[in-house]
Amino acid sequence: MQKLKHTVKDTLACATLLRAEYHVATLEMTYRSFDEQHQTRNLKMISIGTHRLSFSISGPERAPNEPLVVVIPGSGDVASSYTAVEPIVAQFARIFLYDRSGLGNSERGPGRPLAVTSARELHKLLEVTKQPPPFILAAHSYGGLIAREFYHLYSDEVVGMAFCDTATERHLEFFQVPDPNIAAVLGNLKMALVTGLRVDAKLSRDEWRQRAIDIARGDETAQAEANEDAVKEVCRSLGEKKQVDRQAMGNKPLSLITCNSAREYERIYAAGIEAGNGTGAQQISFRKLLDRWDSFTEELSLYQMRLSSNTQYLYLPDCGHNIHLTRPEAVAEGIRWVVSQTKGNGDASRL
Repeated sequence: MQKLKHTVKDTLACATLLRAEYHVATLEMTYRSFDEQHQTRNLKMISIGTHRLSFSISGPERAPNEPLVVVIPGSGDVASSYTAVEPIVAQFARIFLYDRSGLGNSERGPGRPLAVTSARELHKLLEVTKQPPPFILAAHSYGGLIAREFYHLYSDEVVGMAFCDTATERHLEFFQVPDPNIAAVLGNLKMALVTGLRVDAKLSRDEWRQRAIDIARGDETAQAEANEDAVKEVCRSLGEKKQVDRQAMGNKPLSLITCNSAREYERIYAAGIEAGNGTGAQQISFRKLLDRWDSFTEELSLYQMRLSSNTQYLYLPDCGHNIHLTRPEAVAEGIRWVVSQTKGNGDASRL
């Protein structure tokens, strides 16, 4: 992945590699301040006409034309996964968290949980909660597909996007969803323990427990989102829009953070082999995938950066896929850059 840094610089002259220096003392003060002011999460439920969705809003009140940061979690993920991200972003921007239909505290909707459906429901939620544009979409993993469907439908309302290890419409060219070989080698091992996610996550015991409860509530919807046929339909739908070919975002700011997901799956592979999980053929197939993982990640990262002529890129070799849990400050810095770019261009609605 080191090659990607040079490739991005050579191929995309307008891309800027992020060299963030984080201030630990300031970050710790931010956490303490937030804990003192918010002993419980400020969750609310509201109807979007067909069913009710859960949401929360924090951060300073917006001045005219200041953007609202809208967080779109990954497949099966929930707002409570962003407990560590929220207080950092709330120091410099208004932030909107929510649970998609059928996930976390939100009720199930009448339709299938496809990305375009989720995009329309999110827009309706913003309307009924009286949150006017402009918006900055901050998306993780599968949430990137929803963000881009939202952008297709409401591009005039979006002034920038901050992506963290996001999926693309080309995902199925490289990966199986779900991958039976990975599942077989993982077996009954606990993924959060094998990968070190629980240890690395910047959540307290109570926050982790609440997240687990919220995720468990949405198990049926999470499985529906990750269903192979659903993923194929989502990728086909987004691919038809040719956003990358058209550079759909123009010069609107796009921050992209790519994580070293292969590191986590290397740990799964090692633990699974030691436990004797999976057949020999399944173990070999998993190994072959790992050997190609970095090249796949590089190609998809370069692909996404073609969405805009104004991009910032950061690769985190020491961070797994769930960056919002383990490196919340990096997520916040990506968002901060997008916010700063909108301010630098004056009236964000004209971007």
